Amino acid sequence: MMFETISIPQVGFTYTLPIGLFINNEYVASKNGEKIDTANPSTGEKITSFYAASEADVDVAVKAAREAYENVWSITSAEQRGRLLYKLAELIERDKFKLAALETLDSGKPYHSNALNDLEQIIQLTRYFAGSADKYNKGETIPLNHDKYAMIFKVPYGVVGQVIPWNYPLAMASWKIQGCLAAGNTIVIKPAENTSISLLYMAQLFVEAGFPPGVLNVIPGHGATAGTALASHPDVDKIAFTGSTQVGQKIMELAGSNLKAITLECGGKSPAVVFADSALDNAVEWIANGIYYNSGQNCTANSRVYIQETVYDEFISKFKAYTHKMWTFGDKLDPFDKKCTLGPVISETQFKRILSYVDHGRDNETLKMETVADFPKNSNGYFIPPIFFVDVPQSSKLNKEEIFGPVAVFSKFKDYQEAIKLANDTTYGLASAVFSENVRTINHFIRDVKAGTVWVNSSNDEEISVPFGGFKMSGIGRELGQSGMDSYTQLKAAHINLSNYK
Repeated sequence: MMFETISIPQVGFTYTLPIGLFINNEYVASKNGEKIDTANPSTGEKITSFYAASEADVDVAVKAAREAYENVWSITSAEQRGRLLYKLAELIERDKFKLAALETLDSGKPYHSNALNDLEQIIQLTRYFAGSADKYNKGETIPLNHDKYAMIFKVPYGVVGQVIPWNYPLAMASWKIQGCLAAGNTIVIKPAENTSISLLYMAQLFVEAGFPPGVLNVIPGHGATAGTALASHPDVDKIAFTGSTQVGQKIMELAGSNLKAITLECGGKSPAVVFADSALDNAVEWIANGIYYNSGQNCTANSRVYIQETVYDEFISKFKAYTHKMWTFGDKLDPFDKKCTLGPVISETQFKRILSYVDHGRDNETLKMETVADFPKNSNGYFIPPIFFVDVPQSSKLNKEEIFGPVAVFSKFKDYQEAIKLANDTTYGLASAVFSENVRTINHFIRDVKAGTVWVNSSNDEEISVPFGGFKMSGIGRELGQSGMDSYTQLKAAHINLSNYK
């Protein structure tokens, strides 16, 4: 059977949930029949099992995408692609509460304060690319002389493989899918093995919207099997990946098998720098949200916070008070509870990994640690309260490595020169934030910081029309905005000669 009935009583939804691979607009079993269990991180209980793609299944999906590209999608007009995406946006909006509930069930993110926000962005993003489909892929004509001119075209790659992470299952998939389809490519996408059910469910909406078979194929599976097969497949023209830097490096190596184009959005250790002249309450609120939203499971989380020494103690006091008031598991340890603003982390593996950093900082480095709330008792879920460390030296492991959880690290600085040196002292370069009321300080920081995104007097407030991506070990290429289509096209040049050979 390709479907299973599940219910989410907290919101009154019952689903006929697809558990098959989605290939050629149909749900099918994997060739070897292997399945993956997925669990509710707030309880540890199994939700369902879905089919896991083998290498043979990846090959079938790629062939379906190739056939759809060559015979249908490559000759579908940009205007029609836009119409299909706009219809998709309407269907996502119709089903947003159901989709958000699946996200909460499978990933643990709070339903009211997080999952529904993700769906609003997805709807906005889908409409954005629906309107972009016939506007951003315009060519260019270059007059060279009286008898010759050149034309430059933006053309799709063809078949694109995509691999997405577990922290924003539908949002990260939509960042990739919608722009890629608008640009004229077909897709084989692998969701994370522990958060696949929401994308499998949403795949039905592409059929309902009218997308032809093979244009979008969803193949859940283990990274070592399905991810490796997709990244190395000789008939995949481009690979786009979001996830850890370590896996991104492997994807880059595998893509070299046929020199396929790559887009990588990898890890981060993003700094937030607070100058003494900043609006301190504003800085506290943005930074707390920047590290604890989505339980700190954000590549752009401002997990390194540098505060000018003259306001350091005041900032820490305000931060603790605000965090205690704002971030709560709710009364029932249930992410569907309206009071819940901090959900569990994704899995037992991630839970143990985060706590290993906490133990290291407290026990091995003897750093001063603050826990804003208690760890829940009598819970099988993976709940970690807001934690922060103060007076952390730059050499600390906690300042160097991505923790990917609700753990903040605070350090002091004296002046601008020290602040920018500390901010740039990392192998990553995904995002950054600066808090100041001084226009010179702000502009110097924007110029000097080595990061793909700079937030000024805010943090983690990305916009779907603005390019997003990293420097250094945080990745290659950009998503969102016009870049969200340009990254899925390549340039072709034509030389038109009007004269005879001389």
